[in-house]
Amino acid sequence: MSRLTLFAWLASLTAAAYPTWDMHQAEGGASAVLGCIGMPLWFRFELIDLVSPPLSDASALARSALQWGVPAIIVLTGLLASVGTGNGGVIGRRVAGLLTLLAVAGPLTPLYMSDDGCSMIPVLSNRWFASVLNAYGPYESALLLSALLVLLATRTGGHPGPGGFTGRRAAAFAIDYLFLVTFLAAFEPGLSRLDFGLLNWLRLDEPTPLLAVVVMFLYVLPGRTFGKQLMRLRVVSDVTGHWPGGRGAAVRALVFPVLVCLPEFGLIVLLVDGLWAVCDPAARTLRDRLAGTRVALDLVRMNESTL
Repeated sequence: MSRLTLFAWLASLTAAAYPTWDMHQAEGGASAVLGCIGMPLWFRFELIDLVSPPLSDASALARSALQWGVPAIIVLTGLLASVGTGNGGVIGRRVAGLLTLLAVAGPLTPLYMSDDGCSMIPVLSNRWFASVLNAYGPYESALLLSALLVLLATRTGGHPGPGGFTGRRAAAFAIDYLFLVTFLAAFEPGLSRLDFGLLNWLRLDEPTPLLAVVVMFLYVLPGRTFGKQLMRLRVVSDVTGHWPGGRGAAVRALVFPVLVCLPEFGLIVLLVDGLWAVCDPAARTLRDRLAGTRVALDLVRMNESTL
């Protein structure tokens, strides 16, 4: 590794660590809690009812990631993996993609409140876009700068390598998430809004959230969720290329989504699972490695659609 490349990596690490450092410097300020009194509208269902949970969860994850120094950990992991594998080009693009995602998630995900403090600004409205632009600040600039420096440091390193169907997997996850939110909103009237997202709502000491965790486990267990079917993906054994069996499927479903939904501990599981995919040549997550599985294109469904 040349001195210039090493300098770019270290500069990227410094930029990625800045938001965490600044957040901890600013801790201890006063905060206020606002509340509104009114009757809950249990049977109302609008676009915000589907948008609210993913935005709340993404906002919570983005803020927790900055507090815990996740951007710096991502860059450091990428640096070590790049040196260890010599495949800096692929790893650099993955690291830059994650940093960019965190930079976008910060301003984009909060549920912005109206001036009265009792209603939310409609998502995708002019006021919402204005709030997103106003929320862009030095943290996001630092993360984007870090991503750019990583790309500069790895612009000539490594070969393209397998992509692991990252885009398809992300789309399948988003579809499954909305499917579960819709399911909970339909069968649990008191949760028709899920204002605070699934990650803040799920608690294992209450019967209804515990039942939801069981439903999520059984939903993911077959490896052919609704989202994967639409994206024409399936979970298969890394050895045989067929159904991984009950043990492999159970291990995979236990790690994600069950362990990820545990308060506080879930973020650690999600971080380790994602960082493993940064270093893995085929972009397999840790749960794939533990279960001996991989996500593959469903060639049977693709062939049937072309007949």
